[in-house]
Amino acid sequence: MQSKAHYHKTTTLQQAICAARDGSADLVIKNAQFLDVFTGQFRAGDVAVQAGNIVGTVEEYTGKQVVDGQGLFVVPGFIDAHVHIESSLMTPARFQQAVLPCGTTAVIWDPHEIANVQGVEGIRWALDASEGLELDVFVMVPSCVPSTTPALELESSGAELKAQDILEFRHHPRVLGLAEMMNFPGLLHGDEDVMNKLVSYGGMQRDGHCPGLLGRELNAYGVAGIHSCHESTSLKEAQEKLSKGIHVLIREGSCAKNAADLLPLLNAYTSSVLCLCSDDRNPADIVAQGHINCILNLALAAGHRPEEVFRIASFAPAQICGLHDRGVIAPGYQADLCLLELNQQGNWQAGFHIHQVIKAGKIITAEALETVAQHRTCQQTGRCNMNMAPVQPAQLHIAAHEQQVKVQVIEVIPNQIITQKKKAILTTQDGNVQPDLEQDIIKIGVFERHHGTGRSSIGFVHGFGLKAGAVATSVNHDSHNIIVVGANDAAILQAMQRLQELDGGIVVCDDKGTFTELALDVGGLMSHRHPDDIAQAIHQLKQHAKRLGCNLHEPFLQLSFLALPVIPALKITDQGLVDVERFCLTSVLC
Repeated sequence: MQSKAHYHKTTTLQQAICAARDGSADLVIKNAQFLDVFTGQFRAGDVAVQAGNIVGTVEEYTGKQVVDGQGLFVVPGFIDAHVHIESSLMTPARFQQAVLPCGTTAVIWDPHEIANVQGVEGIRWALDASEGLELDVFVMVPSCVPSTTPALELESSGAELKAQDILEFRHHPRVLGLAEMMNFPGLLHGDEDVMNKLVSYGGMQRDGHCPGLLGRELNAYGVAGIHSCHESTSLKEAQEKLSKGIHVLIREGSCAKNAADLLPLLNAYTSSVLCLCSDDRNPADIVAQGHINCILNLALAAGHRPEEVFRIASFAPAQICGLHDRGVIAPGYQADLCLLELNQQGNWQAGFHIHQVIKAGKIITAEALETVAQHRTCQQTGRCNMNMAPVQPAQLHIAAHEQQVKVQVIEVIPNQIITQKKKAILTTQDGNVQPDLEQDIIKIGVFERHHGTGRSSIGFVHGFGLKAGAVATSVNHDSHNIIVVGANDAAILQAMQRLQELDGGIVVCDDKGTFTELALDVGGLMSHRHPDDIAQAIHQLKQHAKRLGCNLHEPFLQLSFLALPVIPALKITDQGLVDVERFCLTSVLC
């Protein structure tokens, strides 16, 4: 006896075949030009949809619902090939509300932020919270929790995931494979647990994360079956990776902006092997500039052919990620469609805006997305995000006996998550090394927040421009301890105290004790608030930081990445200052 599910699928298929043959469908788009990704051209004709799938193109169809596409272009829905939804500061239902109207119809989510905080429980939450949304959320299982080999003791994470811990997710229907293998030193040296994870997910997607890796080491990375990387920051690096079979994901996040440097890779040949990703993009930037559509407009402005540009936003990632039911406007493919209107008639370089989004044959409306978001809390309760020991003023001190000392300083590179090593001469007062606002060198600290150990470290950073006050956040890649920068100790302590009272979030504090803040109640990472509300809060936080002298476009994500000990060159964790090039702790004092 056939199951009801099988019967339903059979009936749906029969109806779709009948609609395609007889010329009558649920929905028909008329008078538009649609992209044929196989031949690389825009074509005129109807696009017919039945039961969520495309059943006809070119030929004339009648529809129960007709969309007049006069003057519009139809392209496949966009796919974000690598994203951390947590970095949007939104839960999946709220993230959907922000990105679906931008034309993003599917994302590949690596939930390693919530996994670093809550371990296996966090991955289960991610799968549950993203189930049944209009947006298709596929998941890559976090491979590096923490981001480095625990034996190195470079950071303290909220959890540690071994190969056996993540086996349960391998057969989940929305799991595509193993997420970014950022512990490439462990891979290159044959770390047993890394090997076990790679073998356990054999035959599935295995994403990469290998900034600056070239030559024989890149060959070894490829031999391990990892064939993607979103961390290229130069054209030369990306070209070598692409030539060695490593799919290059062109990233344009809120902090790491690589599109301008990497888009020259795009041509007719590479349009099937390149993808686009946001990685980490905050709601303020999504609301103001868009999501994947933002990168597409950058590519068009640079003069690339639209037929190639839209290929890397849909067809290429669908093929690379094994999502063979989408990314194409042709009979038998899922009806994920974007209707585009050019900003200037006949001029692709002037860009486009989204006229309408159709997801699985359904026209997306703001009202429907809001209804979904209000009914999807998916929030863990009864859990404290800030399990911290009290912070003592002495923890902010760096002791030295000389009147002047040479110190190592983390130098921020605007719009990049890599840093540079800098050396500076600082003075001491009462045996403690002091920041130097004239040199734009202020204190930076990381405080463990998961296990109440009281572990912390203090260093110096250059590039924030703060002349007063402090900035603190519980979003701290990837272990998500508290990270704080400040012009003076009093402001640092006040900012951290307020962050603990909020149970996680982002805080900007001035020297008078005035706060601007955003509470992040889900794991200290995400909020259930409306995307517009979060965007407004981010804007207010940025304005407060700017009044304190901060000159960075994206100070909060820039700050968060200063604790990631797998991105060169100098970072800081609760364990101390980390020389990423040598993968070891190093002293602040030279």
